[in-house]
Amino acid sequence: MAPDTQFVLLTQLASHEELATLDRANVQRRMVVGAVQASTVRPRLKRLASRVSPFLGGRLRRVLSRVGYRLNRKLKRHGAGSLLSDLDIDLLFCPFTAPTYWEPGIPTVCTIYDLQYKTYPEFFAPEDVAHRSQTFIDASRRATALAAISDYSRQSAIVHGELDPSRIRTIHLRMARRIAPEPGQSSTQVLERLGLARQRYLIYPANFWKHKNHEMLLTAFGMACADGRLPSDIKLVCTGSPGVRQEWLKNAASGMELGKRVVFPGFLPNEELAALISNCIGVVFPSLYEGFGLPVLEAMAANVPVACSNTTSLPEVAADAAIMFDPRVPSQIADAMIALVEDEALRARLVDAGRSRATDFSDSKRMADEYWELFQYALAGSRKESLLSGVHADGWIGGSLKVQTAPLQNAGTLEVEVMAPNWLPQRALTVQLFREGNAIGAPIKVKRGSQKMMSFPINQAGDYFELRLGPTFVPQTCGLGDDQRALTVMLERCSILAGNESRIDLFPERTTA
Repeated sequence: MAPDTQFVLLTQLASHEELATLDRANVQRRMVVGAVQASTVRPRLKRLASRVSPFLGGRLRRVLSRVGYRLNRKLKRHGAGSLLSDLDIDLLFCPFTAPTYWEPGIPTVCTIYDLQYKTYPEFFAPEDVAHRSQTFIDASRRATALAAISDYSRQSAIVHGELDPSRIRTIHLRMARRIAPEPGQSSTQVLERLGLARQRYLIYPANFWKHKNHEMLLTAFGMACADGRLPSDIKLVCTGSPGVRQEWLKNAASGMELGKRVVFPGFLPNEELAALISNCIGVVFPSLYEGFGLPVLEAMAANVPVACSNTTSLPEVAADAAIMFDPRVPSQIADAMIALVEDEALRARLVDAGRSRATDFSDSKRMADEYWELFQYALAGSRKESLLSGVHADGWIGGSLKVQTAPLQNAGTLEVEVMAPNWLPQRALTVQLFREGNAIGAPIKVKRGSQKMMSFPINQAGDYFELRLGPTFVPQTCGLGDDQRALTVMLERCSILAGNESRIDLFPERTTA
């Protein structure tokens, strides 16, 4: 996408060689956490903390964790100094949230995944809560802009971080086909090894963290088995790495006399997990908390019906393509599992709806485009520039037009003029304005064969607007040529009027005083 941009990946010893697959003419790796930090100081500090913390109260453990977080950050930065400035870096992107290598004056973008520790602190040790909290605080304070993986995570970050909504955008994980089975891939071996028959088991693809709610799932499965509503040959598969939690759940299943019907295969490589999901009769996902919920979409991409929780981000991701239940009510989970197995018509509807939903979340290029737009937004903001994105070079707009305005000496006006050709397949389109993420006013209608001038006031301190347009059309699918882009209308002009003194034309690009 950006062959003229140089990308530097800051790596540590453990992952440096693995990331060699990303090497390109414009991509280089630079190891910043080497053998000394990785093999000596940091592990010793971690071992010391693990020995001392059990003897401390919760408050002291949180204090110790905050001190450890800062010390760990310093160790990671050891020898880095003004690394970014020395490399003449324009922007720092932190895909794992923590802005460890932040330097003043360099725009920084951080990704926020979830704030589960705020909702369920009891699921974490006090030192983990303190560590996660400090990571979020650092990102909130130092990032020029942030990305959240769902609207739910974005709103949580705004509330808990007291963030200006304009600083954080939702960029969904569009990787629904991340573990899709390869064409012609055989699943016989893994099914035979686990004693499973095709279409005769439900699966919960999740690790055994407490928020995944396995206890309630086993309770619900036991209820469905006990009253005979679930066929006796239906099994439940719970994937996830072995450990103390897995053993506890195994014992719980045995105590409920479900030992022969609940399968714990342990950790599975992606190809085996994909095979299990694609051959099951349904995926059940009773998680209490999700920042996104990618396994739900992965199941839909495999043409598998889904039942999932109605909490946190899951309704946003699954929409109407899943059976929804309250994950705290085992009878609702039991009913959902029975419906997945017994209701053929419902299964067919869910598969169709899920396939469409998975398609919406499979465009990884769109996700990359949205991150690239966010990078440009952060760069423009640091330079106090106005920025227009979402319009193609030939003037066509897709489903969204974004305008960031730099601070003005006086309050101004944004003018946007669009044109809908008279050959468009749709009779009319609507345009909804969003300012700083909030809808403003009623939708504006643009009829086929007409032009429309829209005018919006701009705050003196600068603004961030988004115009969402719909419906889109793809010329190729409408018999209008080979163009495969999703389009709406053509942009004739986008201008910023700064009082009566000047006009800045963002499209076409020209500036007049």
